[in-house]
Amino acid sequence: MLNEVPSKQEILKLIVEHIRQILEEKAAHDGKLGDIGEENRLGAELGLSSLDLAQLVATLEMRLKADPFQELVPITSVRTVSDLVGAYEKFFSGDTSDGGQADALLESKRRAEARRNNSRS
Repeated sequence: MLNEVPSKQEILKLIVEHIRQILEEKAAHDGKLGDIGEENRLGAELGLSSLDLAQLVATLEMRLKADPFQELVPITSVRTVSDLVGAYEKFFSGDTSDGGQADALLESKRRAEARRNNSRS
């Protein structure tokens, strides 16, 4: 889609456009779809399922030629439109830091494993 690094506004516009398209196809809002903003939660407020989110991310990957979820950002951390925009901004900025998410994920996995081991005892 783009030959240069897209701005935050371009990314937001593209994301909102594709969310609107998905919701219109689902007829989830009976044609009364209001404004979609950065603060909207993808699942709870907009009604996107995990399959819808996968479709959205695949479409964005094709349009933006970018996949921030391959290594930079865990898709499970994306809850809002803003989170999604931020993931693509991070990709295009070249920022490879995870903001401590890898450590948090590792700690979460350790706690889950400990709970499983304790429940088997």
